Amino acid sequence: MNATADHQANAHDASLAGARAWFAEKGLSRPREGRILGGVVAAYTRRYDLNPLVGRVLGITTIIVLTPLAYVVAWVLMPADAESDVAPVAATPA
Repeated sequence: MNATADHQANAHDASLAGARAWFAEKGLSRPREGRILGGVVAAYTRRYDLNPLVGRVLGITTIIVLTPLAYVVAWVLMPADAESDVAPVAATPA
């Protein structure tokens, strides 16, 4: 997909092109210079005029905090396996 197709897409489309158009309208694009991995944090630091080091620390902190929270939420919401009538098979010694 080229850049001209992204600019013609409606930001309200439920598609990848629509999502990219929405980010472009908000002034969020991943820079080619000054990024460490994908440039997501660099885009936010540029858009909101933050020091890149502060943005990276905030990004890493957010990932460290949200990952365990997402795991706990999935643990609470995900149902356990149903009880079965079949007992688990014990491993036989070789």
